[in-house]
Amino acid sequence: MGQKGDKAKLYDIAFRMYTAEGKSLTDIEAALGVSRQTLSGWKADTKRPGDEFDEWDKARQQKRSNIQRMKTLFERELTFAEESPAGSIPQQVLNSLNNLGSLVRRWEEVERAASQAENGPAYDRPKVFLENVQWIAEYLKNNDPEGLKVFARNFDAMAMAFKVECLNGNA
Repeated sequence: MGQKGDKAKLYDIAFRMYTAEGKSLTDIEAALGVSRQTLSGWKADTKRPGDEFDEWDKARQQKRSNIQRMKTLFERELTFAEESPAGSIPQQVLNSLNNLGSLVRRWEEVERAASQAENGPAYDRPKVFLENVQWIAEYLKNNDPEGLKVFARNFDAMAMAFKVECLNGNA
């Protein structure tokens, strides 16, 4: 189980898994090796007196709300684009629509993976790592070529650190 100092190393990961990925405390316990009681304590520590929900639950709910709003925005803008005359939409608007569509697709994939995880195989960190790397590289290529150069210079070191973590059984 957990060791002294785990909170400093694992809190943010557990928070992200709970809020952004929709994982249960039991799933997080299995993935990180932190007891469910400890995770519950971390959550409870974020609840303010008089609030109905702790910060973890608020963030999870906010994410769900944001996803729905993003889907609605994408549908509205896509309909507008489809109804516009050919060639009348500026490239910047098309790029924004493409980025918005990519975000919606990624969120849907995360939701689908979370629901499959409840009934299927465990969280596949290497696969998610590679998917995130590909998405980041594509985003930088399209939006920040200088950032892509920095990413490329540091990629081997990041990948090696991840491999070492996986080999040590921390993945």
